[in-house]
Amino acid sequence: MRLFWVCLVAVIIVIGLYVAIHRILINRATIMLRNRAQQTTDDAVNASLQKLLSWDQTLNSQLVADVWGKGVLAFEYHFDRKQASTQLDRDQLMAALGDYANRHDLKPAQPGKPVFVVTDWWEYEGILHIDVAYLLNESTMEYVSDLNRLDHHDKH
Repeated sequence: MRLFWVCLVAVIIVIGLYVAIHRILINRATIMLRNRAQQTTDDAVNASLQKLLSWDQTLNSQLVADVWGKGVLAFEYHFDRKQASTQLDRDQLMAALGDYANRHDLKPAQPGKPVFVVTDWWEYEGILHIDVAYLLNESTMEYVSDLNRLDHHDKH
């Protein structure tokens, strides 16, 4: 009977170790993917804004809230609207991001979809906030789809 309990405890410990190691490896891979995607998106946004606004600033993004789930590759940028010498709108930025993706041979997770999507655009106290999603994985595509459904629902 004692051998049974020892084996049971050993199996529980092995399963616990497996789950812990698996979780660590998955989280590490997710963080690495997010960091690469954030750098690529930062490069795309900065190149696009430099082209559109003729400025030499470099913006760094922040991850959009984790409430949307792990693996969502959406990043927020903000800057003082007065720093822009010309007017900027969402469509211009979307087009510039598309050009950047084409020039750098970036591919979305699903053919026919854009690589980058401006998911939110608002101004508060003179600061322009722009959210950009990099459609590199299923989680991000679902996030953008959910936002589109919310936006469509709000308009009706």
